[in-house]
Amino acid sequence: MKIGIDLGTTNTLVSYVNKAGNVCKISFRNGRIDNPHLLPSCIAATDNGVVVGQPALDMEKNNPELVLRDTKYYIGTDKSWMLGRQSVDAGFVAEQILKEVMSELRRQFPDEIEFHAFITVPARFDTQAPRQATKDALARAGFRYNETNALTDEPIAAAVAYSRELDNTQNVLVVDFGGGTFDLSLLRSTIIGFASSENSLEPIAWGGDLYLGGNDVDEILAKLLADKVMEETGRDLSHEPRYLCYSAEESMAASVLRESIINLKKQLYSEDSETAELYIPELLQDYDLSVSITLDEYEKALQEISDRMRNIIKNIYDSNNLAFEETDKVLVVGGMAKERCLLKILREIFGAEKILIPEESLYLVSRGAAICNSNARIHVDNKAYSSIGVLIKNLTDVDVIVREGQSIGDDFRVVRYYYPHEDKAFSLTINIVEYVGEFNPRNYNIVHSSSIVLRKRLFAKEQKIEAEFTLDRDNLLSVNLTQVDGSKTRVSVRV
Repeated sequence: MKIGIDLGTTNTLVSYVNKAGNVCKISFRNGRIDNPHLLPSCIAATDNGVVVGQPALDMEKNNPELVLRDTKYYIGTDKSWMLGRQSVDAGFVAEQILKEVMSELRRQFPDEIEFHAFITVPARFDTQAPRQATKDALARAGFRYNETNALTDEPIAAAVAYSRELDNTQNVLVVDFGGGTFDLSLLRSTIIGFASSENSLEPIAWGGDLYLGGNDVDEILAKLLADKVMEETGRDLSHEPRYLCYSAEESMAASVLRESIINLKKQLYSEDSETAELYIPELLQDYDLSVSITLDEYEKALQEISDRMRNIIKNIYDSNNLAFEETDKVLVVGGMAKERCLLKILREIFGAEKILIPEESLYLVSRGAAICNSNARIHVDNKAYSSIGVLIKNLTDVDVIVREGQSIGDDFRVVRYYYPHEDKAFSLTINIVEYVGEFNPRNYNIVHSSSIVLRKRLFAKEQKIEAEFTLDRDNLLSVNLTQVDGSKTRVSVRV
């Protein structure tokens, strides 16, 4: 059975294509109370092991120190947390969430032998580490996947799900505003052949912010509410529920305060709403919270976030020498698709007539992943999201092999020649690096280093080594090194 997974910062969603060719959503036993199609990307430690989803969220009120959520930012890094008595990283959290997905699939489809997954990642996962860590978590959870076609970017998946609604040769900006990330991809949509249902999607430009999402909006709203509580009671509830200096009552109140933000946003994001009202009885002993927030107050509080979003959109177009007028449609998806400040910015830049918010915008990413995993006739060009090069000139400059934004075809091949630093050298060290943006000595990661032993001592001009670079669609960079005497060495590295 083939499925698509949107492993989100806040919620995880899963879709599949049934035998009739329709895309269906999975509901979860441990999904959110108000929407079981959303599995909270949250885990908690219990005496009986790890729990995932709504049961983990429920534990946050009384045992916030045993709960972990919003860890997706850090997948593929060394960042770790204590979960009970165990030190865990974001890869472990992703694995537990995906195991819960697997458990639900086995419960609902007991006759299926195995589950083949296609998973999405933010476009700003622009180096290999977080992408590979996501696939590793998928494998540990028991999923099968195609090594060369296992994942794509969330905005691209959303465009795939919406591709039937796109006209031929259109530039479409996909804006994915989720719980944890602000992700954008500018795509060119082309219908291949006359009267064909076969689509081609070419990424033209991309950008975003891995540390800007609905959670940041929630924190601002939480502060507005906490300021009201501080003004009326003198007690500070602005910290996360697991804040060590909280009493049990304050920890519970901080958790309730954050839960109420969902209701606030529903009111504020209604197009005809100018005010959101909130009433929480017995938030603290002998204290009921009653607050009213106007849309104007909300927009002023989010001014910094609005500026960041506006600058990200502008930078994508400026850095690629593109004009806003060249964009035919703007597709807004994700859990924050109806956020008022974002929509105001998009309408000012592109015009209200170009803005599209599909009815099920929240589910488009997982739907697109499921379609990608089916036999649908959709092509997505492979673009380099980072630059790859070889360090030269005493490690202060780079010989670029793959440039960020470059189209990568199956025939990719680059040949370079390298020389030892001095006549008597017996070896040559080749450092392969990966970086985003402009290269400088502080802006790269060494992904592989090889010392090649020279077979002959010759003059420097004769000691050249031929390096042939090829790159496949699974980001495996192969380097075939040939010395002047014909001896060969092969190096492969995931980039």
